[in-house]
Amino acid sequence: MKRSALFAPLLLLAACSSERATPEDFYAVAPQVLRFMEQDARQNQPGRAADGPLYVNVESFRHASDGVTGALLDLDSISVVLGEPTQAILQQVLLCDTVSSFGGCWVRKYGIWINWNVAYGTPDEIRGTVRSTSTKRNTRPSDFCNRVWRLTFRKQAGRWGLADRELIADCREEA
Repeated sequence: MKRSALFAPLLLLAACSSERATPEDFYAVAPQVLRFMEQDARQNQPGRAADGPLYVNVESFRHASDGVTGALLDLDSISVVLGEPTQAILQQVLLCDTVSSFGGCWVRKYGIWINWNVAYGTPDEIRGTVRSTSTKRNTRPSDFCNRVWRLTFRKQAGRWGLADRELIADCREEA
């Protein structure tokens, strides 16, 4: 009997900490994530600028919605909120020459590919680890340029905004 009395506060604490962000919160933050990542990738690519199309793994944003809200949101609604970007998975846009003597890897049409890897959300904070991939065009043969950010968004006065960012992988610093 004493044991259950000791565990009751822990169960209550666990139940309170499991509050998640709402779908509306996710829909408010997702376009900000995409804008930040695209702008960062285009401004920080080694060599010639990534002037090609924006490709988005919308399915990765869908999986992020589960981490943020606790439910998989509708793929079409996420695509609409993101501005209906060109949807693509890794095999469609990240290409490598394995048959010629030239070699190299690149993003299709020298574009940018965005993939939301990990996400977590509460009613006041949404965190995510997001990767952009572009083509390093200052080397021969070309290669991928991956930049990975840990982004934290906080709700203040009813509005979501970027509160913290940490660059955790940068192709420009790789040997």
